Amino acid sequence: MSSPSPSPPAAAASPSTDVPITYTQATPVPLSGPDGIHVEVDEDEEVPTGGHDSSISTGNSTATTSLSSSIFSFTYANGRRYHSDRFNRANYFLPNDENEQERLDLLHHIFLLLLGGKLYTAPLENLSNGVQKVLDVGTGTGIWAIDFADENPQAEVIGTDISPIQPNWVPPNCKFEVEDMEETWTFPNNEFDYIHMRGMSGSFADWHWVLKQALSKLKPGAYLEFQDYSCEVYLATGQLLDTVDPAHPITTYFHHVNSAAESMGRPTRIARFMKGKLERAGFVDVEERTAVWPVAPWPKDKRLKELGRWSGIASAESLFPFAVRLLTEKGWAVEDVRKLCDEVQVSLAKNQYYALGWFVHARKPDPDDKKKGRAR
Repeated sequence: MSSPSPSPPAAAASPSTDVPITYTQATPVPLSGPDGIHVEVDEDEEVPTGGHDSSISTGNSTATTSLSSSIFSFTYANGRRYHSDRFNRANYFLPNDENEQERLDLLHHIFLLLLGGKLYTAPLENLSNGVQKVLDVGTGTGIWAIDFADENPQAEVIGTDISPIQPNWVPPNCKFEVEDMEETWTFPNNEFDYIHMRGMSGSFADWHWVLKQALSKLKPGAYLEFQDYSCEVYLATGQLLDTVDPAHPITTYFHHVNSAAESMGRPTRIARFMKGKLERAGFVDVEERTAVWPVAPWPKDKRLKELGRWSGIASAESLFPFAVRLLTEKGWAVEDVRKLCDEVQVSLAKNQYYALGWFVHARKPDPDDKKKGRAR
């Protein structure tokens, strides 16, 4: 488990039988600013319209720590399994069952494609004492924490989540804890060199409080990084589709899903505002970058095309679980949610859409910043 380029998920069926997918991790997708850009379309690409049954393997759904039985008292709705009511404050709307674990591991691979196989963008090489202790907030299946621990055997890596779905077999320098990070963090102050948060949009009601907690647990001069996808979509021309348009069912989907999440007090459109949130929480040296994330293999660029193939699979696996709990709690029938998701999936295959991957990192101020000539 020591390879610098993590092994890809177990082979998933290719979304296009005549163009086999191969894993490439050599070159990252270019990172840019937060505005939409024009992406050249491959006019010859034929995109399938059907769904996909992922065969990506996951680890055992077993906790690695001693937990009370209430942690495993999962709740069930709409044919899916969700986190325990023990964390009633969390009110997280995505499931934690095996299908969701496969989806999370697939997203991990997509993030690796976006970053050319890298796990982070923060300048950890600037840490004077190196990376010694790392916290992965909302670790999910634990795949990022495990990969980081593999690549950094000198570091202790802790992953936290409200669902005990991580594997037993992990590197000796990696462990998992069941924690609700909306409750007071139990770690000592000035403890971590790096805190990683990925795919956490919609997870927290009070981001300012969470970021202040993170700030207090970082060592002076240490880094926090936020990685996520935008819950909004662009055309290949760079036009942001920010209003409901019947010609683009994805706009109807995001309108209802984002509105439902906001009414719960857990907005999903967080990535665009994370830079400001980090600055208001007291972080310095905040850097924000974005990457084009096509949702089908329509781009002409080979890297973006491969990314689009995997994102097409991910969208098929994500649309319904992302929407069903939010919308049924707003009175929607499950059948109507599924119908909307089916319409969106067909539309995604017919159009040239992309989202943005967001990468924002920031540093905790150091009392010695003035001596080092750094920003405060």
